[in-house]
Amino acid sequence: MRLPFRSVFLLLLPLLMTACAGPAPVVVDEVPVPEPPRSPLDGFTAVVLQRDALTIRRHADDVESIDVSGTVTFESLSPDGSAVVMGIGGRLVLVGERGTTVRVLSEGPAERVYTGAWSKDASRFHFGYYLPVDGGMGAGDIQTLDRASGSINSVGCSASKAVLAELPDGSLLVRNTDNLYQVEAEGCGTLRSVDARKMYHVQASPDGERLAYILRDLVFNREKRSYDPDSTLYIESTSGSDPLKIIGDSYSPRNLAWSSDGAELLYDVAPPGGEARRAVSIYVVADARSSYLLPPSGSTAATNGHFSPSGRHVLFQSTGPDGVADWQVKMAGSQFAQSIPLPAGQLTALRWVDDGHLLASRSDGSSHLISVSGGAPAATDLEAPVIWLWGAR
Repeated sequence: MRLPFRSVFLLLLPLLMTACAGPAPVVVDEVPVPEPPRSPLDGFTAVVLQRDALTIRRHADDVESIDVSGTVTFESLSPDGSAVVMGIGGRLVLVGERGTTVRVLSEGPAERVYTGAWSKDASRFHFGYYLPVDGGMGAGDIQTLDRASGSINSVGCSASKAVLAELPDGSLLVRNTDNLYQVEAEGCGTLRSVDARKMYHVQASPDGERLAYILRDLVFNREKRSYDPDSTLYIESTSGSDPLKIIGDSYSPRNLAWSSDGAELLYDVAPPGGEARRAVSIYVVADARSSYLLPPSGSTAATNGHFSPSGRHVLFQSTGPDGVADWQVKMAGSQFAQSIPLPAGQLTALRWVDDGHLLASRSDGSSHLISVSGGAPAATDLEAPVIWLWGAR
């Protein structure tokens, strides 16, 4: 029986289509290309100090370096947090968080000592430098950086070589070995002078409003009918008010540190009686009174307190009865302190990055970012010798 042509064509159509289509496609599974390992510095602006260079790293493709070597001997963060000035190996270096702002402000021998203070609006940085000579201040100068113009000019001081603060009226508080001076910012004309030979641990508040210091003097003891050494903590206005006694020699005050707004002062004391070891106290300027950060302990000493940038949290050193010391942080609202997890090795610096993070640097060049918010403190190895950091997350 013969099939109609149409039926034959329909029977052969699948074979014809297969022949025309060619071989079936081969399906190959795609293997994802692994991403390069993420640097622990990604997301930060980091200042890295290596053997022969200081580098500011904003991200992997944005790196700027200058030839600087040595150890960090001085550091000062601007009030707005946008820049830091560091003394490194005889050089004074300005590093900004944004833009190409790595600049050497001054340079000299590695032994050079730097001091400095910012204006309240961070538009000016005043710095002094000198070479130590027989316990005094040798050759040096006091200069001012104007950040808007970039110019650096000498203030004009001949005797003083150290800067403590810019005062609210724009004048400067400077010093030499024997005296403190309030001077004009241009020409260094003397407005006021104070004998500072008995003043120790002098600390100006960041706003330039107040001065804290420990006065070491001899006080007449009526019972013994002799003069006894006395070390008393005072605070006074930089405008020249009468000193206010904060705490006396029986408490042996030490280690003064202001909050960033100048509203509070940390110091540590040895409570009288010998039953308790040293403890950290906080003096509140508005209330004109002190209180303990944590109750004094008979077994553990607390010293060297430092406020976080906002002033809400306090970092301090804790020393147990066996003499082993560690660093702890007391967070606002907590009745207790937590230990900071620090890797083994000699600690060279421990700095607040922001209210939730600390930067730890060690003598072997390693550095760690320590998170102190959101539970137990945790450390991250930064895999580079980082000495400053912005943008912690």
